[in-house]
Amino acid sequence: MKFKKKLKNVYTFYYLMTLRKNFDEDPKKVKEDQNKRIHKLMKRAYEIPFYRKKFEESGTTPDDYHTSEDMVKFPTMSKPELRLWMQQEWENHPELHDELNVHSTSGSSGVPLKVLYTQKEQGCSDANWIRVLMAAGYHPLRGKMYSFQTSHRDPSDKSRDSFIQSLGLMRRKVVSEDYCVGDGIADTIRDINEYDPDMICFRRNCLVRIVAYAESHNMPIKKPKLYCPISEMVDDVTRNLLKKTLGDGLIDAYGLSEMGSSIYQLPGNDFYYVANDIAVANVYNEQNELADDGRIVITSLYKTTYPIINYETLDLGKSYVKDGLRYFTKIEGRMNDMVKHENGVESSALMLMRIANKTVGLSQFRFIEETYHDMLIQLAPDPNNTSMTQDEIADYFIKSVHEVYGDEFNVRVEWMDVLPPDETGKQRCFVCKV
Repeated sequence: MKFKKKLKNVYTFYYLMTLRKNFDEDPKKVKEDQNKRIHKLMKRAYEIPFYRKKFEESGTTPDDYHTSEDMVKFPTMSKPELRLWMQQEWENHPELHDELNVHSTSGSSGVPLKVLYTQKEQGCSDANWIRVLMAAGYHPLRGKMYSFQTSHRDPSDKSRDSFIQSLGLMRRKVVSEDYCVGDGIADTIRDINEYDPDMICFRRNCLVRIVAYAESHNMPIKKPKLYCPISEMVDDVTRNLLKKTLGDGLIDAYGLSEMGSSIYQLPGNDFYYVANDIAVANVYNEQNELADDGRIVITSLYKTTYPIINYETLDLGKSYVKDGLRYFTKIEGRMNDMVKHENGVESSALMLMRIANKTVGLSQFRFIEETYHDMLIQLAPDPNNTSMTQDEIADYFIKSVHEVYGDEFNVRVEWMDVLPPDETGKQRCFVCKV
């Protein structure tokens, strides 16, 4: 395992050297490079049975795909489709298990999914994020980062810093968002001020809570050079609130757990770049035609072992095309509510997502806090994975919620064939009606 980790680091360094550093490079060169990558990816996809069927369905071959505009000819992929394909690949190739990274994700849509990454693909994803921070002015060796534990990381993991971090390089402090509630936020603010990071990376709702608490309690926060609210969209109200307290170093990164981030608004810009060397970001209207306003459909250009092509993000965007490249002006993503408690405290739904991440046999899930003491869990079964019965899954969810909140909630489970979207047309895995 240590060897595999080192191999991933080698790939990360390689991609740091080869990915373009400047998002303002000559558009003609950027477009030519993207075109080559698109054709190479589609040739590779043609060799994969899952995608060969899509080629046959559309009546096309790899020779029909040379530009981002050509991708509209290819069928889109839904999250359930990707989930099923990833599950089949995992089950059919046990000999590869030790060679792959598995990203379990529920995200905000409430559709559990495991995505397979090779070490090379993981290295490219890591390098891409590093180069984005560098483009914004962050120094990956000398910088100090303050970030959160994801819902996929075991909170009991007490792993120490690496050797290079013990030398004062690539420093980072990873903390749990479980403390970013109530008066625990004060301790988080004091910890931030003591650590004095160059970069803060937290979920959007957690950053908002920190900033709001600091303002209402007159607690100063040391302004970092950069900060990035992730996992949820940054609306104008949030943007103004964060800038007022944390300054102008906002990085607004749009991405998906399935393939990483690929659309960025860097400090000082009023538009979003697309990382065209690792992704194609198109916008479709209701007739599945290319448009400036509509559904965001993304293709990952660096995932070639397990490609993700024309993926329906379920998000909406406004964009324009200049010199052959697409730029975004607005992205309308999903947002999740906070768990509200009768004593006035609010807490993150992160622990609820962790429950779903450890469950198999589901195609969708949603937690609904109906009252201070009633929680409804809506579940949709995965017909292709029956390793757990519906009763076993329901019992596990109920037991896990009680482990998190004690007897605070009366929990009931409702099984449905498909979970409908909310009034906004979005899918959310947690909804608070209090």
